Amino acid sequence: MTARGVCWATTSNPTSGSHSSNGTGTGSFTSEITGLTPNTLYHVKAYATNRLVLAYGTEVTFTTTPIVLATLTTTIVSAVTLTTAVSGGNVTADGGGAVTARGVCWATTTAPTITNSLTTDGTGTGSFTSNLTLLLPATTYYVRAYATNSAGTAYGNEILFTTDR
Repeated sequence: MTARGVCWATTSNPTSGSHSSNGTGTGSFTSEITGLTPNTLYHVKAYATNRLVLAYGTEVTFTTTPIVLATLTTTIVSAVTLTTAVSGGNVTADGGGAVTARGVCWATTTAPTITNSLTTDGTGTGSFTSNLTLLLPATTYYVRAYATNSAGTAYGNEILFTTDR
Protein backbone atom coordinates (compact mmCIF):
# COMPACT_ATOMS: atom_id res chain seq x y z
CA MET A 1 0.00 0.00 0.00
CA THR A 2 1.36 3.39 -0.96
CA ALA A 3 -1.28 5.40 0.93
CA ARG A 4 -4.12 4.77 3.36
CA GLY A 5 -6.53 6.71 5.54
CA VAL A 6 -10.19 7.66 5.74
CA CYS A 7 -12.36 10.09 3.80
CA TRP A 8 -15.47 11.75 5.18
CA ALA A 9 -18.33 14.00 4.10
CA THR A 10 -21.84 15.00 5.08
CA THR A 11 -23.15 13.14 2.02
CA SER A 12 -23.09 9.43 1.16
CA ASN A 13 -20.17 7.74 -0.55
CA PRO A 14 -17.29 10.04 0.41
CA THR A 15 -14.42 9.52 -2.01
CA SER A 16 -12.88 12.98 -2.40
CA GLY A 17 -12.49 16.11 -0.35
CA SER A 18 -11.81 15.72 3.36
CA HIS A 19 -9.46 12.83 4.10
CA SER A 20 -6.67 11.71 6.38
CA SER A 21 -3.30 10.28 5.41
CA ASN A 22 -2.19 7.46 7.68
CA GLY A 23 1.03 6.26 6.17
CA THR A 24 1.69 3.23 4.01
CA GLY A 25 1.74 -0.53 4.33
CA THR A 26 -0.74 -3.08 5.59
CA GLY A 27 -2.34 -3.54 9.00
CA SER A 28 -4.70 -1.54 11.13
CA PHE A 29 -4.47 2.22 11.62
CA THR A 30 -6.32 4.98 13.43
CA SER A 31 -7.38 8.35 12.00
CA GLU A 32 -8.25 11.45 13.99
CA ILE A 33 -10.96 13.50 12.30
CA THR A 34 -11.06 17.12 13.46
CA GLY A 35 -12.86 20.34 12.55
CA LEU A 36 -16.31 18.72 12.39
CA THR A 37 -19.57 20.63 12.74
CA PRO A 38 -21.62 19.91 15.88
CA ASN A 39 -24.87 17.93 15.58
CA THR A 40 -24.09 16.77 12.03
CA LEU A 41 -24.32 13.35 10.33
CA TYR A 42 -21.02 12.26 8.74
CA HIS A 43 -20.26 9.41 6.32
CA VAL A 44 -16.80 7.80 6.58
CA LYS A 45 -14.89 5.25 4.47
CA ALA A 46 -11.41 3.81 4.81
CA TYR A 47 -9.28 3.83 1.69
CA ALA A 48 -6.04 2.22 0.57
CA THR A 49 -4.13 2.54 -2.67
CA ASN A 50 -1.17 1.07 -4.42
CA ARG A 51 0.27 2.07 -7.78
CA LEU A 52 -2.60 0.39 -9.64
CA VAL A 53 -5.76 0.32 -7.49
CA LEU A 54 -7.65 2.65 -5.14
CA ALA A 55 -9.99 0.64 -2.89
CA TYR A 56 -12.58 1.77 -0.31
CA GLY A 57 -13.92 0.07 2.78
CA THR A 58 -17.51 -0.12 3.95
CA GLU A 59 -19.18 3.21 4.66
CA VAL A 60 -20.08 3.95 8.28
CA THR A 61 -21.92 6.94 9.71
CA PHE A 62 -21.89 8.86 12.96
CA THR A 63 -23.45 12.05 14.28
CA THR A 64 -21.39 14.59 16.17
CA THR A 65 -22.74 15.80 19.49
CA PRO A 66 -24.64 19.08 19.65
CA ILE A 67 -23.38 22.14 21.47
CA VAL A 68 -25.10 22.44 24.85
CA LEU A 69 -25.10 25.09 27.55
CA ALA A 70 -21.90 25.60 29.52
CA THR A 71 -21.52 24.22 33.05
CA LEU A 72 -20.51 26.63 35.80
CA THR A 73 -20.68 27.52 39.47
CA THR A 74 -20.96 30.84 41.27
CA THR A 75 -18.20 31.89 43.68
CA ILE A 76 -19.13 32.79 47.27
CA VAL A 77 -19.67 36.52 47.74
CA SER A 78 -16.92 38.26 49.76
CA ALA A 79 -15.55 41.72 50.56
CA VAL A 80 -19.07 43.10 51.03
CA THR A 81 -19.25 46.83 51.80
CA LEU A 82 -22.02 49.44 51.68
CA THR A 83 -21.96 49.60 47.88
CA THR A 84 -19.63 46.86 46.58
CA ALA A 85 -18.99 43.12 46.75
CA VAL A 86 -16.80 40.52 45.07
CA SER A 87 -18.00 37.26 43.53
CA GLY A 88 -17.21 35.40 40.32
CA GLY A 89 -17.51 31.93 38.95
CA ASN A 90 -15.88 28.89 37.45
CA VAL A 91 -16.82 27.66 33.97
CA THR A 92 -15.97 23.95 34.18
CA ALA A 93 -17.23 22.89 30.72
CA ASP A 94 -17.95 24.92 27.59
CA GLY A 95 -20.68 22.56 26.31
CA GLY A 96 -18.81 21.98 23.06
CA GLY A 97 -18.96 25.63 21.98
CA ALA A 98 -16.67 28.52 22.76
CA VAL A 99 -17.74 30.60 25.77
CA THR A 100 -17.98 34.09 24.29
CA ALA A 101 -19.05 35.94 27.46
CA ARG A 102 -18.95 35.25 31.18
CA GLY A 103 -19.47 37.16 34.40
CA VAL A 104 -22.02 37.52 37.17
CA CYS A 105 -25.49 39.05 37.19
CA TRP A 106 -27.40 40.30 40.20
CA ALA A 107 -30.76 41.72 41.25
CA THR A 108 -32.86 42.35 44.33
CA THR A 109 -35.17 39.54 43.22
CA THR A 110 -34.41 35.87 42.85
CA ALA A 111 -33.05 34.30 39.62
CA PRO A 112 -31.16 37.25 38.12
CA THR A 113 -30.33 37.05 34.41
CA ILE A 114 -28.14 38.96 31.98
CA THR A 115 -31.03 41.42 31.56
CA ASN A 116 -30.28 42.60 35.13
CA SER A 117 -27.08 44.24 36.39
CA LEU A 118 -24.01 42.30 35.27
CA THR A 119 -20.26 42.20 34.91
CA THR A 120 -18.35 41.07 31.85
CA ASP A 121 -15.30 39.04 32.80
CA GLY A 122 -13.75 37.66 29.65
CA THR A 123 -14.33 34.48 27.68
CA GLY A 124 -13.50 30.79 27.85
CA THR A 125 -13.48 28.26 30.65
CA GLY A 126 -11.89 28.54 34.07
CA SER A 127 -12.26 30.72 37.15
CA PHE A 128 -12.93 34.43 37.11
CA THR A 129 -13.49 37.22 39.65
CA SER A 130 -16.21 39.85 39.40
CA ASN A 131 -16.47 43.21 41.17
CA LEU A 132 -20.07 44.18 41.87
CA THR A 133 -20.44 47.96 42.13
CA LEU A 134 -23.11 50.63 42.57
CA LEU A 135 -24.99 48.51 45.11
CA LEU A 136 -27.37 50.05 47.63
CA PRO A 137 -26.54 49.90 51.38
CA ALA A 138 -28.48 47.46 53.58
CA THR A 139 -29.99 45.71 50.55
CA THR A 140 -30.39 42.01 49.88
CA TYR A 141 -29.08 40.85 46.49
CA TYR A 142 -29.18 37.58 44.54
CA VAL A 143 -26.16 36.80 42.37
CA ARG A 144 -25.43 34.10 39.76
CA ALA A 145 -22.48 33.50 37.47
CA TYR A 146 -23.32 33.23 33.77
CA ALA A 147 -21.60 31.88 30.65
CA THR A 148 -22.77 32.28 27.06
CA ASN A 149 -21.96 30.03 24.09
CA SER A 150 -23.79 29.40 20.80
CA ALA A 151 -26.38 27.23 22.62
CA GLY A 152 -27.39 30.15 24.88
CA THR A 153 -26.68 31.46 28.37
CA ALA A 154 -26.23 29.15 31.34
CA TYR A 155 -26.32 30.20 34.98
CA GLY A 156 -24.53 28.97 38.07
CA ASN A 157 -26.00 28.45 41.51
CA GLU A 158 -27.68 31.44 43.13
CA ILE A 159 -26.11 33.12 46.17
CA LEU A 160 -27.86 35.55 48.49
CA PHE A 161 -26.04 38.37 50.31
CA THR A 162 -26.82 41.70 51.99
CA THR A 163 -24.72 44.84 51.73
CA ASP A 164 -23.53 46.60 54.88
CA ARG A 165 -25.52 49.31 56.67
